[in-house]
Amino acid sequence: MKSALECIPCFVSQALNVARLTTSDARVHERVMREVLRAASEADLSQSPVRFGRWIHRLIREQTGREDPYLGIKQESNRLALALLPAWRERLRSAKHPRLTAVKLALAANVIDFGIKGDLTAEQIPAALESSLAGPLKGDVEAFFAAVERAPDILFIADNAGELVFDRLLLELLPREKVTVVVKGGPAINDALRADATAAGLDGFVEVTDTGGDGAGIVLESCSPEFQRRFAHASLILAKGQANFESLDGCEKDVFFLFKVKCSVVARHIGHPIGSLVLHRNVPVAADGVSAPMSRETRKPDSNRKECL
Repeated sequence: MKSALECIPCFVSQALNVARLTTSDARVHERVMREVLRAASEADLSQSPVRFGRWIHRLIREQTGREDPYLGIKQESNRLALALLPAWRERLRSAKHPRLTAVKLALAANVIDFGIKGDLTAEQIPAALESSLAGPLKGDVEAFFAAVERAPDILFIADNAGELVFDRLLLELLPREKVTVVVKGGPAINDALRADATAAGLDGFVEVTDTGGDGAGIVLESCSPEFQRRFAHASLILAKGQANFESLDGCEKDVFFLFKVKCSVVARHIGHPIGSLVLHRNVPVAADGVSAPMSRETRKPDSNRKECL
């Protein structure tokens, strides 16, 4: 997915939010903002927004000397999510449609995001979950589970810390002997790292690996050779979060994206309004130029294809 003009003020706002979160030094804030404004004026809008976002966060780490500005936020998100997990597991157990509920909860949990909505607090998460869960689902849950059952090798690309705790309820409904959960290899906003997978109770439950790189989304040339190999050979990708959609949409892999639409650029691109819970399938074009069958709900207006970034 390409960037848009609306992405530029979003880059600038995110940079200021993270700089202020990381340090109280106004001189650092100014240096960061001047660098970001210069770079934004020359930004290549043909690239995915995640590329510029990755540069912003690396710049802030360099300017402040703080390796992981979101460490405390991630730990608090994990703590709160784990406290809420037993009640949500019970709700899922008593649900009329457990699979639908598990998918919707995994999508609703994508609200635990400190990238676009930088002012979210841990205390707001329970209400945000309830509000998100109440919305309709845009996607085909039965097609999702059918694809999961057929696939011999699945990569589950995680998104945020805290969110990953709730993802476990969905993972419990998947054939986990075929699933590998992927976290980031280095700090990227509040994206989950290996420590967050451990906090979510995934050790010994499912295989966990990492991208070997930092930055939101998936930019393959910035990932480790091992992850690039696993990505290339996976028969199905399950990708959580808007950044993964921004970076992998249109690639030549069979991908189910699970995310909440959080900005007008993505809303316009995918054809669903801001706030939508989306289960969207990216179907690669076969060698004969014909895409695999897909439901009407998973089609989108812009179906241009590209190599994975």
